[in-house]
Amino acid sequence: MTPTLTSFLRAVLHSYAMLFFSQHRGFAAVLLLVSFGHPVVGAAGLVSTCLAVAGAQLGGFNKEWTASGAYSFNALLTGLGLASFFAPGWGLAGLVVVGAGLALLLSVALGGWLGGRGLPFLSVPFVGTVWVLLLGAGPLLHLPAAESGIYWLNDAYALGGPRLATAAQWVGDWPWPPLLATYLRALSAVLFQDSALGGLLVAMGLLWHSRIAFSLSVLGFLGAYGLLLLTGPAGSGPPDYNLGANYVVAAVAVGGVFVIPSAASYGWALLSVPVTVVVLAGCTTVLDRLGLPALSLPYCATALLFLYALLLRERPGAGLVLTPIQRYSPERNLYAYATARVRLAHQGAVPLTLPFLGAWTCTQGYTDGGPTHLGDWGQALDFAITDADGRTYHGTGRALSDYYAYNKPVLAPADGVVQEVIQHIEDNAIGEVNTRENWGNTVVIRHAAGLFTQLSHLRAHSVPVKVGDYVRRGDIVGTCGSSGRSPEPHLHFQVQATPYLGSRTLAYPLAYFVAAAGVSAASIPAQPTPPSRKLRQQLAQSINLSASIYGQANAALDSPARMSYAPDGTTRPAETPAFAASQMPQLRHFAVPVAGEIVRPPTFNRTLSQALRLPPGYALDVRDAAAPTAPAQRWEVFTDAYNLAYLRCQRTGAVLYFGGDESVFYCTAFYGDESSWLFLLYQAAYRVPLADLPGQVVHDEFPLTVVHNPALTWAQDVLAPFYRFLRPTFWAEELPATAGHWPGGPVRLRSRVVVAGFGRAREVQAAELLFTEGRLAELRVRRATGSVTLTCSVAGA
Repeated sequence: MTPTLTSFLRAVLHSYAMLFFSQHRGFAAVLLLVSFGHPVVGAAGLVSTCLAVAGAQLGGFNKEWTASGAYSFNALLTGLGLASFFAPGWGLAGLVVVGAGLALLLSVALGGWLGGRGLPFLSVPFVGTVWVLLLGAGPLLHLPAAESGIYWLNDAYALGGPRLATAAQWVGDWPWPPLLATYLRALSAVLFQDSALGGLLVAMGLLWHSRIAFSLSVLGFLGAYGLLLLTGPAGSGPPDYNLGANYVVAAVAVGGVFVIPSAASYGWALLSVPVTVVVLAGCTTVLDRLGLPALSLPYCATALLFLYALLLRERPGAGLVLTPIQRYSPERNLYAYATARVRLAHQGAVPLTLPFLGAWTCTQGYTDGGPTHLGDWGQALDFAITDADGRTYHGTGRALSDYYAYNKPVLAPADGVVQEVIQHIEDNAIGEVNTRENWGNTVVIRHAAGLFTQLSHLRAHSVPVKVGDYVRRGDIVGTCGSSGRSPEPHLHFQVQATPYLGSRTLAYPLAYFVAAAGVSAASIPAQPTPPSRKLRQQLAQSINLSASIYGQANAALDSPARMSYAPDGTTRPAETPAFAASQMPQLRHFAVPVAGEIVRPPTFNRTLSQALRLPPGYALDVRDAAAPTAPAQRWEVFTDAYNLAYLRCQRTGAVLYFGGDESVFYCTAFYGDESSWLFLLYQAAYRVPLADLPGQVVHDEFPLTVVHNPALTWAQDVLAPFYRFLRPTFWAEELPATAGHWPGGPVRLRSRVVVAGFGRAREVQAAELLFTEGRLAELRVRRATGSVTLTCSVAGA
């Protein structure tokens, strides 16, 4: 089968799956089968879908949207709908062809218009297309109406004679429990069918695709069924169709697809039911006068209303979070968000770095308790340089020049514009303070709207910049002094929302730094206690101040639960030697220094930095070391419509999304066949620090998709919006070099994936990665199913 035909067939299948916001091809096959419960209806839907996919491919429209079925599922609905309204014949065939083209054009147009506003176009193109054709082509062509009551039995008779017709009638007359039969018929009505058996297949396929979507479909159905028992039918259309295509699909959309599933989203889905009832009743009243059916318009109106209202919030809540990246599965959306909000919490934040060179000690951190950082000014940092004995000076310590920090350069923490410069205040004698000019000599820099940094207590007349100057990260903006309220030379650093001297402070993370316990804080563990809930909230609020420019940051700055794993798979506390000795320096990523820590800018590993800077067009040929003559798998780097980078395996079609910055490389998502070697890389290099720190250990949380026990994962899927009992964890360390270490030399990493739950931990994968000559050279993986060694070479080299 040629690649072109394969991509065409996948797009057709995805069109069916998109009826329930899915890309699950097995579920799509089930829906395709169910649509042929009425053969002519199913054939019309399939033909219309094929025409739309072919038109999208030939028309040069967005490849990703075409491949996902986003441009063609409305054509599918149009074909199904037209065949259920009109009797078969050449007139219907022509109408299906025209409808497929019109639905495609409306999908493209509305996709651009609504997509630019952050909204999906849902099935609005289908509704518009059917209305236009019903108003125009129906009377023009004088098409006879379909025999909806007995037509399906006629189809069965035509296909298989009296035996098939009898069997079909027997299935249709099966004594289903009334409530269950209504639910199943509602699901089949999404495909314009009226069959409890077809609905049972849809329900099973939906459960196969997503436990969360299935539970939301039941919730939406029961809410609508109960409400309609109390109020009566909300419209004149078929009740099964309204229950399925309006209430059920609306609940799935607003409760688990476009909103991250949670207890609040389930309540949001239930709230959509009475709104849909009112919208359906109003639409029906108006449309009956025009002779038009409401179709799925009430669902579209309700979903767009609910989603647009969430988009307009000034302070998005933690309970109702709009899905940042659509993965076409409520579970994948939830698990990706749960891990990304920790590991990618900095997205939307301006990367601030340490405002100095070399190692300095954090003498005062975020305390709310002093000695000088109090109340609204509590989220500030003080730094000084200390020696091996923890002293800040040499000699007698009576002169300013005795202090290690004095006259050391102070750097801009990020690019920005100088807003304020004060440099006329003389330095204090040791032990004296100037409370009249509390901040002393200061530079304030604007980095973004609502984001400023203040560097204070600088040496008099040491500032080389002036107001209005543009500075880059690392530029010298002064030298450390002892002006203002400063009994000895030190640097005061704070982040604030306004440009005024002494503005209240913001809790804001530094992009990256290396931290180790200081002499005066030997009792502090190498991995400090995570920030308090209050601090995390402050950090998130601070990051959100610049979200309008740098993108929304749904940040709850935290670190994963620290846990180490013994060779037997049992867990140990983080402070055991398996993770770090008390003095082991560790790379911190978007975190805040703690009082007593010695911090410094990292030195980046040249080999790792070069190997994991993967530009578009870069490609690797990957071979099994046990079969070096076998054809290689080629992994090539691309970027998608959102400028997100990913590796694609040409042989399997698997895709690995990745990201990072100067200090860390991380994998963000994997799609496709997990038997692909690319999935091994996804698990082996989930997070790789780029700092030159042999022996350091990093760890992170995996999404639950790495767990392959169906019973456990299905149980967790059902409970995931409310509680998670499985915790897949990744950890990695850089192994010491066997023949010395030099810049640009080979680097070997070891990583593990462990799933913890019910007080136990089980290793899923252990791997070693060898980087040499600026590329990934070798990947060794050990799993329960066996081991494999992969060798990598630059394609074309």
